[in-house]
Amino acid sequence: MKSLLSILLLVLIGQCVFGQTYFGPNYQHWNSSSNCEYNYNLLDNTMVGNNAADNLIFTHVWGVSDYTHQEYMTKSAGLWFEGTAWSIFNEDWTIDMDTNLAFNVLNPQVNGNSFRHTVTVDNSANNGSNIDNPLLNGNPNAVFFLTKTWDNGVYDTAHVGIWYNSARSKWAIYNENYTGTLQLNSTYNIFIPDAGTSFFKHSAIDSYYITYLDNPLLNGHPDAKIFVVHDYTNDVGHVGYVNDEIGVWYDEASWSIYTENITDLFAGATFNVLVIADYPTGVSNVSNDHSKLKVFPNPANNKVHVLVGRSLTGGQINLTLSTIEGQILIQQDVDGKMGQYLMDVANIPTGIYILTAIAGKGTYTTKVNILR
Repeated sequence: MKSLLSILLLVLIGQCVFGQTYFGPNYQHWNSSSNCEYNYNLLDNTMVGNNAADNLIFTHVWGVSDYTHQEYMTKSAGLWFEGTAWSIFNEDWTIDMDTNLAFNVLNPQVNGNSFRHTVTVDNSANNGSNIDNPLLNGNPNAVFFLTKTWDNGVYDTAHVGIWYNSARSKWAIYNENYTGTLQLNSTYNIFIPDAGTSFFKHSAIDSYYITYLDNPLLNGHPDAKIFVVHDYTNDVGHVGYVNDEIGVWYDEASWSIYTENITDLFAGATFNVLVIADYPTGVSNVSNDHSKLKVFPNPANNKVHVLVGRSLTGGQINLTLSTIEGQILIQQDVDGKMGQYLMDVANIPTGIYILTAIAGKGTYTTKVNILR
């Protein structure tokens, strides 16, 4: 009995450590000529919402599952609420948004805390801006993530990282160019994931511009969505600047963090890494080949998120919701590259229904329980 209990504990611990956590609506955005204009793109409202008060974060990802969008993001980028939708824009507003870029985008709403930080005269010194938040103050081991956002009409082209200011017992955002400063009134979205969720720290082992990640949250997950930020110093790494934008890349074998301008890292350069689940606990990861079609929530009420395995994507997918007897109630064609879709079922009565996805590589079905 003791042996069996030990095994069960190990299984439970393994699920806790190795499981990816759902933090909120998310998706991988692919730039295209249809969603880019001037120096910005438009994100998909149906995937991350259109609430200007939300604190979205993003990370550039080099190359996607169909071997496109293989371009470097050499300039700093931030978030901008365009009026009806969120967008990602070049902080150097004179540069058009590249249609060959892709981004992991998250609207954090659960399993953590988010807020917005503004750079002011009172919280700034030298090349940094101190953050005042009770979850971070006096906590040198805190792990958090950030993205620039355009709240006050301020552009800031600085490459930025985070640093614990032990003299003030506060974390700070700083300009990786140590002789530079942060623009006053520039703003940042900050997300602090709860303890025990799916994040870790990674330290580079050499001075190459790429550092490879080896972690159970990522190993064997080529479709993982990850977010990264450089941590100037902590108890497992070494101090140092990384004066460059950073992105993530999967090279057919493992995930890595790299510098966009091919700036060398240094041994001990440390990064916070957040790995997110596409959907809440209880729904399998659609990146697995056996998980072709999933929905959540299930039972559903007004809306259903439809998740189509990446192995099916490409071209168009026809989604239908029908009764057990075969009567079609909803039918819609969607872009096969998205992987995640929203279906409005507010007018469908309580009952069990069949969701069908017809793609170029086959037809797949799953049950949907609608409960009023």
